[in-house]
Amino acid sequence: MKKAFVVLGLVLSLGTLAWAQAVEMRFFPTEARTVAWFLNKTGKAVTGLKIEFDQPVTLVGKLEIGGGFKVLAGGTDATELVLGGSLVKDGFVELRWQPAAARPVLVVWLVDGRAAGRPYFGSLPALIKVLAESLVALRDASPQAFSELLTTFFATNPKLADSLKLLGLTPELLTAMVLASPAEGIANLLMTLAASFKLDTVEAFLGALDWSPIFQALGF
Repeated sequence: MKKAFVVLGLVLSLGTLAWAQAVEMRFFPTEARTVAWFLNKTGKAVTGLKIEFDQPVTLVGKLEIGGGFKVLAGGTDATELVLGGSLVKDGFVELRWQPAAARPVLVVWLVDGRAAGRPYFGSLPALIKVLAESLVALRDASPQAFSELLTTFFATNPKLADSLKLLGLTPELLTAMVLASPAEGIANLLMTLAASFKLDTVEAFLGALDWSPIFQALGF
């Protein structure tokens, strides 16, 4: 199965604490840089951490408590940072980056390259991007199981069919589109549906449906 990464947003202020199921973060922004703690709340040891930022950053410091990570990708004028190594349950990583204004838009603990724990999404586009990529990974791994998953999803959300009818869609048509589209196409479809139903925040999007079958299948 292809790697599926997940997304974490934040509210940035001095000492701000953000809970995100598997990730807990604390930020200490200064004028020159941001210092951030990322705590492992997956309930198990992890082997990596991935972060995407809203602008290129340069990592200027790193410290681990409960393990050790090395930079596998990014770290210098890059929007993506991938760390690999090991970190115990409840261990944490301190990262320092410049510019201080840069914000993480994706954070995920990894175990053997796969997401560990339920994601926290800081923006709707980030959520949909990861969701689309993850769905394609599931589909490519087992098309039959993926088709059955979509059937379960629609059964779990019986009112969704009526909502789709307002747009001239049916569960069968939507399923066919998801089965045939690349990740980018699925993301565009989901963004269009979200806009059509005025679901313009992560909370509104996730609250509109029961996503548990999908998230369970993704290992979130």
